[in-house]
Amino acid sequence: MLMSIPTWIIHLLTVSEWLTALLLIHRYGVRIARPGLRLFAVAMLPHLVGGLLVLAFHASGDRVDGLLDTARLFTFLGSWSLLAATLWLLLRARSKAVWVVAGLMAAGVGWGVSRLLGKADAAALLPGASLAYLAFLVLLLVLQRREPVLFSPVTVVGFWLLLVFVAGTIAATVFATERLGLPSLSHADLLHRGSELLLTVSNLLIALGVYRRLSTLDASDGCLPGPREVGC
Repeated sequence: MLMSIPTWIIHLLTVSEWLTALLLIHRYGVRIARPGLRLFAVAMLPHLVGGLLVLAFHASGDRVDGLLDTARLFTFLGSWSLLAATLWLLLRARSKAVWVVAGLMAAGVGWGVSRLLGKADAAALLPGASLAYLAFLVLLLVLQRREPVLFSPVTVVGFWLLLVFVAGTIAATVFATERLGLPSLSHADLLHRGSELLLTVSNLLIALGVYRRLSTLDASDGCLPGPREVGC
């Protein structure tokens, strides 16, 4: 295996934190009686599967390319799922919300299929995944402004921090392959560890924000303070 034990630990923490955030968001949705939040937690599952597939790819010594391609596919699906779930939370009061969300998902999946058929390479899905995730982040800000009870500012910052991870990973990959002449980022363990640490911090903030909301509920007898008490 190419990764050192410290890098493995960071990778495992990253996936564990995302799973923890998923479970906490689902629990929070139950506590404040918001089914849309439970749906949002389900929408986080594709990214979890993608993370597990990346771990399997690294465990193979970065030799089984099919695992990485499948991880990219789940990353694509995960970004569109988060976008659809956030749109659902925004439009839940409108009768046509289900059709809007279904149309969005159909458009995203259709675009992805066309890209795969055209290039037969899962890397072709990454621009679409990035576009969907950016749209998700914008809608998340709108949602947080309209209904601040749903997502803690810490959680929102955590989701946005993933952009720093992406930028850092791209920069580290370019440096490792073009400046150091290595086959991939995985061959530069310290750079790999540093870029992955950014994702670990991002996922930690996502989970921490939800945990703090749940702690507030427990400390206030099941009610969140605000203009109108929530969760009572």
